Amino acid sequence: MNLTPVLFNRKPMVQAGTMEQPSDNEIKNTFGLWNANLDDAVRYGGEITRQALQAMNLRHDRKNIIVDTKIHMLMPGWSPAIPGWHTDGAPRDNLKNPNGSGLPDTFAQEGDERYNRYHILVTGTGCLTQYINQPLVVYIPEKPSYDVYSVMSKEVSERIKNQGGLVSTMPSCTVVEFDWWDIHTGVIATKKEWRYLIRVCESDYYEPRKDLREVIRMQSQVYSPADFGW
Repeated sequence: MNLTPVLFNRKPMVQAGTMEQPSDNEIKNTFGLWNANLDDAVRYGGEITRQALQAMNLRHDRKNIIVDTKIHMLMPGWSPAIPGWHTDGAPRDNLKNPNGSGLPDTFAQEGDERYNRYHILVTGTGCLTQYINQPLVVYIPEKPSYDVYSVMSKEVSERIKNQGGLVSTMPSCTVVEFDWWDIHTGVIATKKEWRYLIRVCESDYYEPRKDLREVIRMQSQVYSPADFGW
């Protein structure tokens, strides 16, 4: 496999507003959302989602605003996402739709100032997303490939092992802004807690879902090691 160097984390991640830590009862009674539009997120996402949206510096300068929320009950050792260093929003078709069916094409992002802008907020203290906090050159497949994130995650993990100070943890209940060049990862939970995550994308390249049967989600999966025991 031929690899080529690509610069990631080109702009500093920016912290925006904050909100109070919601109670476990508030979190577990909140609907999850998948690719909701802003109006539906406000209407059906519950009070936590409305507070989180108010804490965000949404610019309304892209065609669409897409809202995702996830609610998890976590135990130590569980993860709310597949761990691994990656980026969000890589184009997957000729329209740069990240929900397309093609290979992730990081190279299609070059020179595009209409990048996907993301806003993320995570509650609690036991499972806070981590991100690379400075510009980083990573060698990835020179052509679009399904292997791009496994290659990226392996190299970034090695760099972290050999070079300190690369990783920051997102502060709890605080909005952090990033774009499609920013490398980050979900983590393994270290404590028992209810966790709420919201990610909002301002994008020209994909649209919210319209069918509420798809938008409103009543369950979220977790990932755990095969030998996990109570």
